[in-house]
Amino acid sequence: MARLEDGANVRCAEQQLTRRRGPAVVMVLAVTAALLAACSSSSSASSAKSSVSHAPKGPIKIGMITSLSGPYTPLGTNDKLGAEQEVNAINTAGGIGGRKIDLVIENDGTNPTQAVTDYQTLVSDGVVGIVGPVFSSSAQATEALAGRNKMPTIYTAASDNLVNPVQYYVYMTPPTTKIVAQQLLAYMKAKGYTKMAVAHDTSAFGMAGWDNMKAAAPSDGVDFVYDGTFSVTSTDFTTILTKVKASGAQGLMVWGAGPAEVALTQQAKQMGLTLPLLFSHAEASYLYTKPVGAAGNGVIIASSIGGIGPYLPASYPGRSVITSFAATFQKDNGYYPPEFAFDAGGAVAMFAQAIRQDGATPAGIAKALGAMTITTGDGTYHFSATDHSGLSVPQVAITRDVNGTLEPTNFTKSRIGG
Repeated sequence: MARLEDGANVRCAEQQLTRRRGPAVVMVLAVTAALLAACSSSSSASSAKSSVSHAPKGPIKIGMITSLSGPYTPLGTNDKLGAEQEVNAINTAGGIGGRKIDLVIENDGTNPTQAVTDYQTLVSDGVVGIVGPVFSSSAQATEALAGRNKMPTIYTAASDNLVNPVQYYVYMTPPTTKIVAQQLLAYMKAKGYTKMAVAHDTSAFGMAGWDNMKAAAPSDGVDFVYDGTFSVTSTDFTTILTKVKASGAQGLMVWGAGPAEVALTQQAKQMGLTLPLLFSHAEASYLYTKPVGAAGNGVIIASSIGGIGPYLPASYPGRSVITSFAATFQKDNGYYPPEFAFDAGGAVAMFAQAIRQDGATPAGIAKALGAMTITTGDGTYHFSATDHSGLSVPQVAITRDVNGTLEPTNFTKSRIGG
């Protein structure tokens, strides 16, 4: 039996039945039409009610933990600037489905214990995901909380231990120390460096970097003849540099982050140490090149591909994303974005893409992240069930400090083309 969908159908049926069966039928049809109208009205009201219940309700809260005090303040400050830039861009464009992002920031003070407290505070505040911390030791202290709270967390720290082994709710944006170590070793091999010294800090980042490099060095024919350690707050490197000078090494590889590396470089210059200095991607920014001054000229520094954005050929995949982010950051802050700004801005972009795809819930975000491909200022990520770091060795650049500017070495130029 056909449904009477609207008033036109009711009137048509009424006319036909009136002609066939007489006036009595009209009353039946009138009642039927009234009932249908009521049902239609009820259905519309129900639909409207359902629509309202699913309408956006307020901003989407994304949490952030970073170091706005303590030794990692320069890193954390630029994490904050990068994340805020991405949030502003999204909100200015109308938000996500009409909802703005509310970035809730906590300061861990470069202190793992405080980071744990901050994480719990953000969970209680109703965030749908967390960016950071940038301090690897803080990140490791909070890692278990991500799984326990089923909270998608994108770390801006670079220790491989965060994503190896893979944990469902945990991701990271910086190039891992493993792929950075591999690219630096490839550079050493290309330069013919077979005897090297290393100095590394005792943070989770410094230890992870050295562990990865030490494991891969034999396959590249590199032998480390001296291994020195220092703390993230060290200021005197006389003993380490004296031993490096006497070791017969062809160069010194340094793993660490923060102001200690500035002091090491300046003291190496003062002591007349002429062998090459190589640094990890933690120093790929003006935060190192500006305070180190002329002493940094010629220093070799690993970097994400975003660090050499101005030198990328026009055909390089994702170049426009990198240069667009960098141009805005430089206009707003007066300097080219350091690694940390790219890391945090990229994390926010990842959360935004996940929310657009699977909704503003921790479960939806985690699902989307697990199979995400996205280009940010750090390069193009390919996340999967077995890879929560996303970047590959070719997306690590080897740069040289030239009067405070990071320029790609010939080693990297030959690999990026153009």
